[in-house]
Amino acid sequence: MTRQNCFNTRRVPGALLATALAATLGVAVANAEETLDESAMATGFQTLESACFTCHSPDAAPADRIAPPMAAIRHRYLMGNGSFEAFRRDLVNFVNDPSATNARMRGAVNRFGLMPKLSFDEATLDAVAYYLYYTPLDRPGWSYARDRARYAARGAGPVTTQDYLRYGQQVAMQTKTELGSNLKKALKEGGPEHAVTFCKARAQPIAAEMSAKLDASIRRVSDRPRNPANAADAEELAIIRELQGALAAGEKPAPALRERDDEVVAYYPIVTNGMCLQCHGKAGSEISPATLALIKQEYPDDKATGYGPDELRGLFVVAMHRAKHED
Repeated sequence: MTRQNCFNTRRVPGALLATALAATLGVAVANAEETLDESAMATGFQTLESACFTCHSPDAAPADRIAPPMAAIRHRYLMGNGSFEAFRRDLVNFVNDPSATNARMRGAVNRFGLMPKLSFDEATLDAVAYYLYYTPLDRPGWSYARDRARYAARGAGPVTTQDYLRYGQQVAMQTKTELGSNLKKALKEGGPEHAVTFCKARAQPIAAEMSAKLDASIRRVSDRPRNPANAADAEELAIIRELQGALAAGEKPAPALRERDDEVVAYYPIVTNGMCLQCHGKAGSEISPATLALIKQEYPDDKATGYGPDELRGLFVVAMHRAKHED
């Protein structure tokens, strides 16, 4: 059984779906009844909205883009990928390992650079691929507002452990995306030196703004902090060591969860990528002398250099109120 057939499904007129896909793919699509899963579509859209559309905006002006629009990504990954499995494979491979080798949009990589590595679980990535495959973002009939009204999260808050992990991940990803999109703009406008200045002035306020917006406490912590205020405590250090061990063993670091009297706290790994290394890499190679001098000036006690790619930089710590209807 394929992943596509594992979803709970609703039926869609095959002729309509065939026409839309054929127009996009440029290949023949069987004129038969197809099925779609509303739950997977909703999860896919919610993930894109919380973690992707800030950078891959569906309506940003070309001059303001910091990444290709999601419609262009969909169009490119559909080329040569007639089946959902092939589309999903290539998309998930790149999201899990954003490298030049896995990229199918070389022009976008040259223009915008590689995207950061995001910590999505496999089920969430399946849903994102599913929504993108079956949603004609690149066709005039698609409406962001209509899909938002249809698929936006609604109902009671999280209850189970998985609910909290999933909701916390959405909170962490929205915050990471907001920070990342602003950081990319700073790099584009003034290079790494401007990025250092931006981070000192805006990183903490952005986290505070997102905490208020999302009704959760959001912090970034590290065993090697740049800002002393972001130093991990004993419990957080233990989680960092555990995740570092997983990375060293070639495993994907998994989020952790701790329950307290009135809140649930989730911990999500922050893993380095090429963009991070411009300010957190090795002096003399990734970090220029001018950038290093500014870092030492702004952060005399800095411990956050010397990283390589795919190393644990720290954690997003998301503290969520327990749902009011919990016992």
